[in-house]
Amino acid sequence: MDRTTPLWDVMKTLWECKYFEPISYGELFTYTTDLYKQNLAPFKDLTYAPKYCVQLKKKAESKEVNKNKCKFIPEHVFFADFECSTDGFHKAFNICYDSEDGSVSESIWGQNCATEFLERLPDKSLIYFHNLSYDINFILRHMTEVKGTPIIKGSRTMQITGLYKGRAIIIKDSYSVINKKLKLFPAMFNLQTGPKEVFPYNYYSSVLLANDNRTGVISEACKFVKDIETFMKNIDSIKGCRIDENHFDLEKYSTFYCKQDVRILREGFVKFRNDILKEFDLNVYDYVSICSIANKLFENRVYFPNGNLYDLSNKPREFISRCIQGGRCMLSDNMKQKSKKKLIADFDAVSLYPSAIARLYTLEGIPKVLKDEMLSTEYLMRHLFDDDQKEPIGEKFMSGFFVLIKITEIGIHRHFPLIVW
Repeated sequence: MDRTTPLWDVMKTLWECKYFEPISYGELFTYTTDLYKQNLAPFKDLTYAPKYCVQLKKKAESKEVNKNKCKFIPEHVFFADFECSTDGFHKAFNICYDSEDGSVSESIWGQNCATEFLERLPDKSLIYFHNLSYDINFILRHMTEVKGTPIIKGSRTMQITGLYKGRAIIIKDSYSVINKKLKLFPAMFNLQTGPKEVFPYNYYSSVLLANDNRTGVISEACKFVKDIETFMKNIDSIKGCRIDENHFDLEKYSTFYCKQDVRILREGFVKFRNDILKEFDLNVYDYVSICSIANKLFENRVYFPNGNLYDLSNKPREFISRCIQGGRCMLSDNMKQKSKKKLIADFDAVSLYPSAIARLYTLEGIPKVLKDEMLSTEYLMRHLFDDDQKEPIGEKFMSGFFVLIKITEIGIHRHFPLIVW
């Protein structure tokens, strides 16, 4: 009896049962691994060479040197957004883009919109998409070459640099800089919103858009929107959108709202850039994320002026990094909280990092290896700085320490334990 099943039948069954998940182009550049609890080897000796502690100081470099370090300095900045069919494999059918000052505001319709967009880009262009992880899928396959290593964090694609027919292009994710949905931009940056968006996304299917079709049936599209009245008003308000009593122009309707989103992205991002440039003398275009902007600000205002802070590597860095633990996300006693008599408050504190930075301090100098006679709670606490102490005084000469301890007994069982194991 033949008990084998053809591989094609297995694959087909798995596909029909939706066991396959699409892989983004960004994911092709990364290796994914399952990280289990790792038993790190204990340190036998903490002594290290001084070269592994480098003083943080601003290097005096000319603009020419900085230019040579960069792959290229962007000379043109654009903001763009794709509209795509959402049935089956997502396919782009429309892209709208604005130049930095809004003097260029164009749209491209059709299944080849991505390649035509790349054809229009001048050399040394910087393009922003809000959620690049999605939009990059429609561009990356058409690029001639990807230069360097794409910057990808988890599932988020933050930056890709490459060439298209010899022209240099940098594509960045604006969401990595302003981590908010586009619909929140008008309130955040005091922008004009425009007409209410009512868009029949599921109506714009790959079947309807085949052969770059531009004509839609109003009565059919109404089945895919909740606010039919506003949808009808929008068709009439968009110039040239209504073709006749029951037909409308798919391209004009899509382009109107796509352009509106691009305008809001451009105006909000440019305003944010101008504010950062004015307040901190930092150009947002030079950075990948809000974290890299914040780090540069700390370098300019804290690390470099201090003169006694160091970058660590090798043993010092590895040992100290083992003292770092993530935050907590738990219920009291890890038990479900339920009460019929009183309300339960879900307390979620905000701005914990900034408040901690304002209250606490950064350890200065290079780390010194503790001697055996120092390794006792009594010794460490006796010589540790007081809370408000800034300089070593007498016996209080230790500003901080990193030690490996062995917990022999847990005296108090807390609702939110602080011990990590």
